[in-house]
Amino acid sequence: MRARFNKHLTAIAVAASLGIALPVMANNTSNIVGSVMIESVQGLTATATNPETGYSRQISINPEGQFRFAQLPPGNYQVEIKRDGGVIATQTLRLSLGSNATPVFDLLAAGTEVIEISSARISAVDVSTTDSGLVVSEVELDKMPVARNLTAVSLLAPGVVQGDEGFGNTASFGGASVAENACYINGLEVTNTRQGLGCGSVPFEFYKEFQVKTGGYSAQFGRSTGGVINAVTKSGTNDWEFAATAYWQPSSLQSEGSYSRANGGTGRVFRDARRDENDRMEMTFSAAGPIIEDTLFVYALVNPRDVNQKFATDTGFANNEYSGITEFREREASGGDNLFWGAKLDWDINEDHRLSYFAYSDRSDTQETVYSFDANSGVISDAPIGSNLRMRGGEAQSLTYTGYLTDDLTVSAMAGEIETQYTTSPSNQDCPRVVDNRDVANPAHACGPGTPVGDNYDKNTQYRLDIEYFIGSHTLRLGADVQDRESYRVTTPVAGHSWTYDTLSANGSIQGNNGALYTNSTGAPLDYVSDRIFVGGGAFSSDLTAYYFEDKWQITDTVLLTLGARKDEFEGLTPSGSTLYKFDTGVAPRLGVSWDVNGDGDSKLYATWGRYYLPVANNTIYRAAAGINDATTYYTFTGIDSSTGAPTGISPVTGSAVSSTVTNSVATIPQQPIFQAQEADPFAKDELIVGYERVLTEELSMSVRGTFREVTSALDDYCGFYAYPYCVLLNPGEASSWYKDGYYWNGQDFVIDRDLFDGIPDEGSLTTHSVDTLGLPEAKNEYLALQTGLKYQAEDLRLNFIYTWSRSTGNFEGAVKSDIDQADAGITQDFDSPALMDGADGYQPNDRRHVFKLFGSYDISDDWSMGFNATLASGRPLSAFGQGYPSDDPDVYGSYGDTFYLFTGQCPDSNGNGACDQEEKVYNFVPRGTVGRTPWTFNVDMSLAYHFNIQGVEMRASLDLFNVLNSQAATALNEHFESSEGTENQWYGAAYSWQQPRYVRLGVEARF
Repeated sequence: MRARFNKHLTAIAVAASLGIALPVMANNTSNIVGSVMIESVQGLTATATNPETGYSRQISINPEGQFRFAQLPPGNYQVEIKRDGGVIATQTLRLSLGSNATPVFDLLAAGTEVIEISSARISAVDVSTTDSGLVVSEVELDKMPVARNLTAVSLLAPGVVQGDEGFGNTASFGGASVAENACYINGLEVTNTRQGLGCGSVPFEFYKEFQVKTGGYSAQFGRSTGGVINAVTKSGTNDWEFAATAYWQPSSLQSEGSYSRANGGTGRVFRDARRDENDRMEMTFSAAGPIIEDTLFVYALVNPRDVNQKFATDTGFANNEYSGITEFREREASGGDNLFWGAKLDWDINEDHRLSYFAYSDRSDTQETVYSFDANSGVISDAPIGSNLRMRGGEAQSLTYTGYLTDDLTVSAMAGEIETQYTTSPSNQDCPRVVDNRDVANPAHACGPGTPVGDNYDKNTQYRLDIEYFIGSHTLRLGADVQDRESYRVTTPVAGHSWTYDTLSANGSIQGNNGALYTNSTGAPLDYVSDRIFVGGGAFSSDLTAYYFEDKWQITDTVLLTLGARKDEFEGLTPSGSTLYKFDTGVAPRLGVSWDVNGDGDSKLYATWGRYYLPVANNTIYRAAAGINDATTYYTFTGIDSSTGAPTGISPVTGSAVSSTVTNSVATIPQQPIFQAQEADPFAKDELIVGYERVLTEELSMSVRGTFREVTSALDDYCGFYAYPYCVLLNPGEASSWYKDGYYWNGQDFVIDRDLFDGIPDEGSLTTHSVDTLGLPEAKNEYLALQTGLKYQAEDLRLNFIYTWSRSTGNFEGAVKSDIDQADAGITQDFDSPALMDGADGYQPNDRRHVFKLFGSYDISDDWSMGFNATLASGRPLSAFGQGYPSDDPDVYGSYGDTFYLFTGQCPDSNGNGACDQEEKVYNFVPRGTVGRTPWTFNVDMSLAYHFNIQGVEMRASLDLFNVLNSQAATALNEHFESSEGTENQWYGAAYSWQQPRYVRLGVEARF
């Protein structure tokens, strides 16, 4: 029988033979999907061989002339077509991470001569996928000036921007908050499960390839409403290879940073980066090769590091918007407790079965020494006031089995775990934490680092199963995965106190649990001090389960349809093991279509639509159900102890400690009917993408893509009057029902009885609260983007240009809150009370309207190469937060939170009672994002590398220069206009982060 001629497959194969990498479903493997055009397929087989490992697999070619090798490790392969055991055609190709290679063998006119096809060039249009994103190898990154971390790699992708510095080195994908991404290494999820901020990471030299998914990803990927960072590591081959690398970032070649002052630049120093130093030396030593040739391979690497940092900060390194710099810190991480390492063991049992073991450690024990610092004079104390031992990172491991049960059926299973520490152990535990927000010449200083005491670590145990079946024009895939995310955290304030000094303006108020706790009626500003006692913690966990199904259906020669669905289940467990919350997402569709417009593989039109869900972060369980007592008491004082910074002569502002205390939370652990509204649905986001790509010339291609994202179900906690003393997870803007605890009806209203709080729902207390009763608006979050790109790929020159216009609007950002640096994922102050949302609808913190990216490399000669990476981005919107609200109704405004109302100081006595009542105060209303933007940022990085050989050892020396122009535009400004109601924050408008100053990285590599 003559095999059917498939024009579409031929077009794909032409591109594939030139090295194209086509994303597919598997998250750490690749596929070869080929076809043969020949008079008769009788006796034909296809063999795929990896020449580096000797792995070889043979399968039959079906009657239509098609064959498929599923879930192969990325690498180089030779595909042979045989008839009755004799080779009649061969083709070499390269499989990149998560790709389809689609070779086509046209043997209709072939004689007896063996046909050989070699792959050389990479095409830019990929007609068999609907995914959006970027695939880049470690080899390509070596040619460009890119920092050696996952965030820097992800920032090369379109629609990805740098996150706020307050959350560390993180990235925002498609307008989402930085806590909505997922990260995988060799199929093991390494996402930070506590808050969703960042990922675990292997030594950078261990990485082989990276896949950055910015949208349209398949049903296999979930638990993300932002993006996915997917990476695979290197493996051993049949040739032993040894390597040593060293990268040095000397502080002596770092440019001086910037600083800012209070009161519009005329007051005290707020933040000061002029003394910052970051000296980093990293080395790697690796060995890779066969333990048993063609069968068992190992790759092992150690990564000793010596990191020394110096920087000035506010008390406790808290990034407090109300206090200036009071401390100078030195950090040193070196020695055995900072030895990163990684290992991968691959066992090709036979051609049908493979086992892979993967393990790494990113543990870091950093010794931090804290000095007192006078920011205005620049004087650092001779003796330290204390020190901290910062224990971060941990160990991870996984075991993966892949079985090729038939030519068309493939099964893979993975089991793994990752452990992470976040513990900080302070010295001087008799010294309390002290923060001084007042505008005074000599602020109070603590006698120690002020770090809370307690253990803090996470563990994520996970299992997954994937099944893939190829039948006719369908590639069917289904699977399930389970995660048990355990956390342990205990917190106690050092020395039992956390003191904060502040000033209350005349007629300004301190908010309590039931309206104003205290109003300053002295007629003059009043200094006061608060003491926040935050004690509690324990062990808690969340269980996550997911199921998915996907069919990639080649409807016609030119049209590919992807039909996918995913279902997630999230459950949070208290320290006692009882359920705190439980969600079932239902079926989330993942649909896509790709059309090869001309049928020649040179252009495609594609679209995707999908729904994505985000699990509840473990930090939510800690805050809600770890038995935390959290209360703040307000005092006047007569003096300050010069040795400890603690206040002396304190008196409760109301005369009574009880009435001067705000209860933020009680140690009672609520049960699910109290904490979760019965109607609540999990956090969900819908995404629609429409795009077009086209090859313009042999070297040049273009792309254009439109993206629309919208949060369809926002999940956050409401902490207003009707939820007291707890908070309730609900969908804002919808009627919600939950049980009460410690409430009773007195005939006119609900009354709170603190003695009855036990976490158990009061019998018969289930109450449905209407939208009008709660006063919460509907949650809004929309992202609209238009991206255009050009890609130039020649033998010596590689260029990528991307422009993104985007707009991100709504009344909440997502999992975290960047404009106030609140990292309480899923339970930010948004929707805690109606007042906090009045004026919140506007441009979001991740709204970067214009972003231009240009990166690439140029081979000057066989020995010399240069790279470049430039980004031009518009600024983010700015707000002016206040500390008051024109209502003392506890249903509307609680005891805390940043509002969009600024007290003018005017308070006409309209009711004639001789007092300044809350509703009589005059405020200025300043909605979100209406007071300008941060400056544009422009960053240019350059690199130069020289390759040479010394007695058979391949050598590479490199110089990377980051921020060549030493641009230091402010990336974040203080947006808190008031420090207390009516008291202008002296630090408002002052910058607290800038572009990183120019620095140099020197590198040398040796391989043999």
